[in-house]
Amino acid sequence: MLTTTRASRRARTRARDTHFQPHSSLYLVIGLLCLAIAAALARTPFLMSIGLVAGIVVFIVCLVNTEASIYVLIFSMLLSPEFIIGGLGGASATTASRGVTLRTEDLLLVVLVFAWLARMAVHKDLGLVRETPLNRPIGLYTTVCAGATGAGMILGYVNGMTGFFFVLKYIEYFVVYFVAANFTNQRSQIKRYTVALLVTGFIVSIVAMFQIPGGGRVSAPFEGEEGEPNTLGGYLLFVGAIAAGLALNLPKARTRWMLMALVVVMLVPFLFTLSRASYAGLPLVYLALVFLHKKKRVLMIGLMVLFGVLAMVLMPQVVKDRIFSTFNPEYTRRYDQAAIGGVKLDTSTTERVRSWQKAVEDIAESPIWGFGVTGYGFMDAQYPRIMVETGLLGLVTFFMLVNAVFKACRHVFNTATDPLYRGLAMGTLAGLGGLLVHGLGSNTFIIVRIMEPFWLVVGLVIAVSKMEPAARAAPA
Repeated sequence: MLTTTRASRRARTRARDTHFQPHSSLYLVIGLLCLAIAAALARTPFLMSIGLVAGIVVFIVCLVNTEASIYVLIFSMLLSPEFIIGGLGGASATTASRGVTLRTEDLLLVVLVFAWLARMAVHKDLGLVRETPLNRPIGLYTTVCAGATGAGMILGYVNGMTGFFFVLKYIEYFVVYFVAANFTNQRSQIKRYTVALLVTGFIVSIVAMFQIPGGGRVSAPFEGEEGEPNTLGGYLLFVGAIAAGLALNLPKARTRWMLMALVVVMLVPFLFTLSRASYAGLPLVYLALVFLHKKKRVLMIGLMVLFGVLAMVLMPQVVKDRIFSTFNPEYTRRYDQAAIGGVKLDTSTTERVRSWQKAVEDIAESPIWGFGVTGYGFMDAQYPRIMVETGLLGLVTFFMLVNAVFKACRHVFNTATDPLYRGLAMGTLAGLGGLLVHGLGSNTFIIVRIMEPFWLVVGLVIAVSKMEPAARAAPA
């Protein structure tokens, strides 16, 4: 018996030593790596060192826990500072002359992608990109943008470095979609991500409300000196649609009232953005909710009429002036204004109308693939910009992508039984309609601060198809 006990002890010791050696080597490598990093940090400026350490920490967090990194991304979408890399070359009238705006979430997305690739290398079964109904239209649209920009470089319309960075900016929000669609596999995750998105919207609204007493147009936090009121208007339009869709579907009365209170809070800074493109999208959002919510359709129509009457009485005068200035005849005495149906428009609307006309005329030079991204003068309207930058191919593939999003969300809304899923799908459909209208007067679908929340929610809705039994069939 004593011999057997000694033999078993020796076997356990050998096993322990066998397991210990790899761990010891790993610790040695980690220690040497830490020493190398410490030596490098000692020779770099303080702020750069802090940024490098933060990047390493975020990378480790993303590698270990993707869900935590998604929370960081959600809160950084609207609550992160920005800095602008000056004009990257090109004519003064082009988009390139305005420079590339980088934010914390841009860098976070890069780190997240590398961590994602590292996780794929370790966990072979995860797959790089999960099959979804949007993979093909996203791939087509991205290919057309890159191809049109490459052609623009060859023909001399696009500066190489400028076009490269702007194409990356155009498509970076697709990364958010694939992360959300790939790593979301539980209802609790969807619930937590949605709460984080709505909390971010509440914080942004409160910060924007503090700007109202100072006068002028309100904008999102960290937007620089001038700010981008149209960006905040589009963001609140979409997130408000999500909150309203959830309020119309979730069963608990307390939750519904909290969501409706959030919509009211968002409405205040939304009005003071003085963004007419955002104002134009709001009626379509409400009509889409009325159409999709059949149970209370009559009540909602009645409320719409009531709100319309109250708005004429209670709406702030600055908002009324902003709306009616579009067709203010006083401006026509001093400026050569455009007119629609015999009604003359203000200078800002006139510039947009004429930019549309000029884009239609100029696209004849390159109708198939356009002039490439940043290869044409700056335009503050989505659809003519797509047309002149990527031609008819870009316009067709863009609307193919929009149609695929609409079909996928409608399928989930029609088949899902969970109120959370139906609310998200309803809000996404209504918000998509509002953003399409918003794009008439803004570059909505290339503004990262609007598109990141949009594609995050679309990714969550698409993820429902593998969790909700009734929604597993592919959309028609």
